Amino acid sequence: MEPPYAAIFLLVAICGLAGVASIVKARRKRENTYYLITAVVFLMFLAVVVVLFNQFMLSFALIVVIGMLSIAILPKAMNLYRQEIVKQRQEADVSTPLSIRDFLTWKAWIKLKAIYGFRKMLLLYSLFNIGTIGAILITLTALGIINTVMALRTVILAGIVSVIIVYRQIWKAFKK
Repeated sequence: MEPPYAAIFLLVAICGLAGVASIVKARRKRENTYYLITAVVFLMFLAVVVVLFNQFMLSFALIVVIGMLSIAILPKAMNLYRQEIVKQRQEADVSTPLSIRDFLTWKAWIKLKAIYGFRKMLLLYSLFNIGTIGAILITLTALGIINTVMALRTVILAGIVSVIIVYRQIWKAFKK
């Protein structure tokens, strides 16, 4: 069976863009955790490229290393994101109307929390994540890269994980 090269090239492009964004953010913020996140993105990029050369065992080994590294830096990354939310919360002016640009940062969610409360903001955030991931998976299903059952499972799992992450981690930032 031939691998889905279109999906692999799409993953390479996404990983490349995420890597460049991580490097820019790491240099701008001068925070070592961003460099570790960049290393994870680079290793993922490498794992996808290795798949293109039909080296599945090497790719699997890289994915295991990526998983271990991701678990190791997760507390630092969550703490860093929490600090960013606290900083943006202090900078956000909740009296101004929502704009599309606010959704590129946490300012939109901070404003939505001020308007609707934390639980409704949590629901909107989860629906936003489910919708975004669902749109990507519908596209991949339409292209025949993944099947419908896999897409549905992923959307449900993403919704559950989204609620858990927001409630357990982000709530701490909103309380400060």
